[in-house]
Amino acid sequence: MTHRLVHRPTRITEPVPPAEPTTVSAPPAMTDGQVGGAALHTLLPVLGALSSVTMIVVLRNSNPLYLVMGAVLLVVALVGGLGFALSSRGQAARSRRTQRELYLDYLERFRAEMRERTRAVRDRANEVDPDPAALPELIRDPGRLWERRRAHEDFLRVRVGVGDVPWFTLTVPPAENPVRPHDPIMLAETEAVAEHYATVLGMPVAVGLDGAGEVAVIGDRAGVLDCARAMVLQLAALHSPDDLLLAAVFDSSVAADWQGFDLLPHAVDPKLRDAGVPARRVAGSMADLARVMGGELADRAQTAAAAKRTVGNLSAAPIPRLVVFCDDWGHVASSLPIPDADLDLPDLQITTVHLLSDRLHEPSDVRVRITLDRPVGAARTATVADSRPVGEEKRVPEPQSVTLDRPSPELFAAVARSLAPLRLSLSAAEETESTAGIGITSLLGIEQVGEVGPALWEQKRSSRDFLRVPIGVDDYGAPVLLDLKESAELGMGPHGICIGATGSGKSEMLRTLVLALALSHPPEDLSMVLVDYKGGAAFAPFAGLPHVAGIIDNLADDPQLTARARASIAGEVVRRQEQLRDAGSVPSISHYRELRAERARTGGPALPPMPHLFVVIDEFGELLTAEPDFVELLIQIGRIGRSIGVHLLLSSQRIESGRLRGLDTYLSYRIGLRTFSEAESNVVLDTKDAFYLPAIPGYGYLKVDTTVYRRFRSGYVSGPATGTDEPVDLDDDRAEPMLLPTFNTLQSEHAGAGDEPGELELTAPTVGRPLVEECVDRLQTGADRQVSPVWLPPLPDRLPLARVISDELAGARQPGLRVPIGLIDNPTRQTQEPWLLDLSRAGGHVAVIGAPGTGRSTFLRTVAAGLALTHTPRQVSIYGMDLTGGGLRRIEGFPHVGGVATRAHPDRLLRLLEELRGMLAARERTFRDRGIDSLAVLRARHAAGQVPELVAAEVVLLVDGVSLLRTEFDELEEQLFELLQRGGSFGLHVVLGLTRWNDIRMTQQPMIGTRIELRLNDPADSTVSRKLNAVLRADQPGRVLTDDSLFGQVALPVLDDVPDDDLGTALEELARRSAESWQGPAAAPIRLLPTDLDPALLPDAMDEPDAVPFGLRQDTMEPALLELDGGDQHLLVFGDTGSGKTTVLRTLVRGLLERYTADELVIAVMDLRGDVAAEVPDAYLGGHATTAGLARGLSTAIATELQGRMTPAGGEGGTRPGVGSGPRIVVVADDFDILASGGNDPLGPLLPFLPSARDLRLHVLLTRPVAGVGRAMYDVGLQTLRDTGGSLLVLSGERGEGQIVPGVYAEQMVPGRGQLVRRGEPRRIVQVAHARAAAAGEDDGPVDGREGAHGAS
Repeated sequence: MTHRLVHRPTRITEPVPPAEPTTVSAPPAMTDGQVGGAALHTLLPVLGALSSVTMIVVLRNSNPLYLVMGAVLLVVALVGGLGFALSSRGQAARSRRTQRELYLDYLERFRAEMRERTRAVRDRANEVDPDPAALPELIRDPGRLWERRRAHEDFLRVRVGVGDVPWFTLTVPPAENPVRPHDPIMLAETEAVAEHYATVLGMPVAVGLDGAGEVAVIGDRAGVLDCARAMVLQLAALHSPDDLLLAAVFDSSVAADWQGFDLLPHAVDPKLRDAGVPARRVAGSMADLARVMGGELADRAQTAAAAKRTVGNLSAAPIPRLVVFCDDWGHVASSLPIPDADLDLPDLQITTVHLLSDRLHEPSDVRVRITLDRPVGAARTATVADSRPVGEEKRVPEPQSVTLDRPSPELFAAVARSLAPLRLSLSAAEETESTAGIGITSLLGIEQVGEVGPALWEQKRSSRDFLRVPIGVDDYGAPVLLDLKESAELGMGPHGICIGATGSGKSEMLRTLVLALALSHPPEDLSMVLVDYKGGAAFAPFAGLPHVAGIIDNLADDPQLTARARASIAGEVVRRQEQLRDAGSVPSISHYRELRAERARTGGPALPPMPHLFVVIDEFGELLTAEPDFVELLIQIGRIGRSIGVHLLLSSQRIESGRLRGLDTYLSYRIGLRTFSEAESNVVLDTKDAFYLPAIPGYGYLKVDTTVYRRFRSGYVSGPATGTDEPVDLDDDRAEPMLLPTFNTLQSEHAGAGDEPGELELTAPTVGRPLVEECVDRLQTGADRQVSPVWLPPLPDRLPLARVISDELAGARQPGLRVPIGLIDNPTRQTQEPWLLDLSRAGGHVAVIGAPGTGRSTFLRTVAAGLALTHTPRQVSIYGMDLTGGGLRRIEGFPHVGGVATRAHPDRLLRLLEELRGMLAARERTFRDRGIDSLAVLRARHAAGQVPELVAAEVVLLVDGVSLLRTEFDELEEQLFELLQRGGSFGLHVVLGLTRWNDIRMTQQPMIGTRIELRLNDPADSTVSRKLNAVLRADQPGRVLTDDSLFGQVALPVLDDVPDDDLGTALEELARRSAESWQGPAAAPIRLLPTDLDPALLPDAMDEPDAVPFGLRQDTMEPALLELDGGDQHLLVFGDTGSGKTTVLRTLVRGLLERYTADELVIAVMDLRGDVAAEVPDAYLGGHATTAGLARGLSTAIATELQGRMTPAGGEGGTRPGVGSGPRIVVVADDFDILASGGNDPLGPLLPFLPSARDLRLHVLLTRPVAGVGRAMYDVGLQTLRDTGGSLLVLSGERGEGQIVPGVYAEQMVPGRGQLVRRGEPRRIVQVAHARAAAAGEDDGPVDGREGAHGAS
């Protein structure tokens, strides 16, 4: 049968939408009536008149005149009351009558409106769901045939008849005032109107088969057959075979009832053959149907299972629906075998309609049931019940009574015959047949595919045939040749354009051209770069072709690949220019090839081959839209491509005038396939002819300037290489037209000729391998003939560190400090090499900048792992500062790592920077003392063992989360800046992890010479290239942009690729193995202050006779000294309860006693509890004050002593301090806040002597809590102590108390740890020695388990 393709335009009819709810205007309310007060209102004037008459008679002594006047008044009152009552009743009746008349007029207008709406809805519904008798006319209308698609809401909703359908929602509003209800007569009329017009009579009734699973049609045989025919007609006429498949199961004895069903295109399976005839989905039983559709059912099950696992919505599975009509009349319903027990019919998008005689025969899970009533006359009625809930409220619709459509068998057969030849698209076999006869092998003179191979390239070809190949045949069957050579060589090239709409055969034409060139030219003469901006199916078969220097596809999915493709092609252009220049400035590729051949003959220096490069860019129009700068490269190739041997062929579905931007002047040949519009045809051909080409793929025009203009049909290389299956060889006496059997039994009948028919036997047509794949396989050669790649595979999204660390790299000594961290992609040079990050380059510091989640922390860990795997701990030491989390802690196991400080331990962070500053100072001394002037000299001498004082030649500090320095760790910023400023010259390198480049101050930015960018949240923040940074994708963590504008991929910090969840564990395991393999000294650890410092570790009086050691400094890990004769004239100790204030005094007192005799030292103690006084022997004790009053008296006594040290000199009233007279006086005041409470001033008498305290040898050691210190610092005594050389020790306290002195805040610290502040020096962290009390119970009590050691105040 000859099939006829039909075009399905956009649907012109739409399903009838549900009517919006309509509110009928409310009936008039009941008017106010004389319910109970009318008689009273009438009697009131009568009663008033009677009272007046009574008063006249009684008070006027029965005067006749007054009696007459009273009688008149009484009569007037009676008449007035009666008139009032009658007039009120008449007015209310007239008002009620007027309102009813007006409302009845409104109801009449409403009835007319509803009649019109009902007629419009019924007409539109009949248009959407036509009567079966109208289907032949609908089929002839190309705008209505197969108009319903899967996405339409009425898809698989089929009409079965007509009925009264509730359609309009008419509501009567309730009475607003319960006191004044609606007029009951008008309310009844309104409700009658709403009830009548809510239902549309004679409305088409449709049944939804999509997702129904099992449908039962129950009734007498004639009725169920009529219903089934109506459903089949509606399905076949309104749904295309691409969206809906039909199948039927019936016994051969009732085959006449189903005559014509197998003619429907929906029931034909083009993939299966019955003796060469397409199989039909008809069978005598469900088991036979399952054998006919076995492969299709299996495919459905696999697709449905995949959809169920992935999207969870089986209705979205990309498979056509299948409706099976099963004639089970007279017996129990049969079921269709399902390949997967976990799926049911709705999951497989299958609906089975069972024709039954009794409800007891229906399947167990029927969702839609059509029950026919007993026949009465010609009309047949039935009840349609659908148990599937609908709407937001999930209500099951009420059963619908319907008058069934009864199409005749003749109408059914006529519609089936009309639809039989129609197809929406050709099957694969038919497409193959449509292009048969135009094979590229025959055009090239190749008789058999078996002749294809590298031997074809050895055949002699004239220079005229170079780069000239056939691409199809013209209207007369003559080959149409495309010559890529330039016009000076009598060619059509070197550049051209091809435009063709979707379905025009553009991709097939490009495949034909590429394969023809590959079959006729060796790789030494021709190489190709194939670019497909969208997808990659067009050029995928050529992946193994030795001519292909690169297949660049799927650029639309990744803008990064677009930039890389442009760089790769531009790099090839530059490489060819350099190759011509290196050969002696050869002017063109033709001269170069002649020179190379001449040298090969004469034995001169060999030149590398330079094949012509054919660049095909498919969908270049969209490429230029996404990447407008690409046109500059194309124009450059158009300008110089002739001389360097690069040929361009640009291909696209459409092209707009002006889009080429000057490129069209270089396009010498043009190929126009069928276009979308006349304008596009004019752009490519300067004529409208391409728009009027046949709607058959492959037809087009070839135009070359004004010399060539030919219509052709391109070759077809995607078809089978061996042809289609041969038809069954029937005997001559049977080679005549014959009727098809009821079922698919042709093959079995032919196989068992003369015997009983065999079992059902269907075959799928075999088409063999596509010609293009067969030819490519036969052309594949060894790597020696493969052209040099222009396009390398894109960088991988993940790669382990082992891929970039080779044995040679791990063992060799690299210049500088170079660490492998990943792969670097240089498309301009067509290379992908291990990325060696040089930490000694450009100042020695590196910044990696990236948004959270882009791989910034992984980069730092990879740097550490790369250093550890390629350098020894003697060559480099590594330290880490993790201000964001704890990811860097995983590298601590490497022997190269001295330690990692995290945000959870601010003291450790500060200590790390102090250690590094100490290392930097030591390195500066080493450079100075040993005459080292560069890092290269340091590395050489350190490797020779000449610098033993340095543990490692170089130090690397990794810092993650630099942006938090300003906000949370501002005290660290200055020290880190110092390392950046001075460290690079002395082998201390800092690698910073930033979120934005501006996270570091502008004064620090010039010190960082190497910048590496990951994806930024705002590409405008890029300091390398905003455009290139914008193409970095969020789903590619570790993809970086270097300061050389190259893309790289950071390796994972492990040797084997592991899931992200196991990355930290694998890194720790790698560190452990590295530590086990190293037998030498490890990196210097971070020294930390102890939380419990033994006083025995402090220097004694022999080692430190002048200053008093009281703790350990954190910055140098050396003793903290109180220099009474130096800068520490006095000491103020601030700390809250449990901070160790008393312990500080106890430690200092013991140190003073150790260094001075009783004649040299006097200690005056102001101590309420006696903790400090217990440490002072009587020989040293100058006094002990236990109250505020005694403390002031003690100060007065000391003042008297100091006054005595003032000796007269120089005249009357003149004084000068005595020098060296008397012992050193140390005033120790513990808990000064208590001593100074109540307005007392314990130190008041000493204030006049504090300015001269240094000469008078007076010292004050004072403690008080941090709480309230802001106000206490205004005390005259404390201010004077601070101004006269007093140092400050701030122990643990609340930061909220504010600044104690400028820039110094109290912090929460361990007991005994504090900040030592001296004039002119930066503050330092110290740990006070743990001086225990002489006897138990003498201290302040426990603090953190040992408070007595530090003396709570």
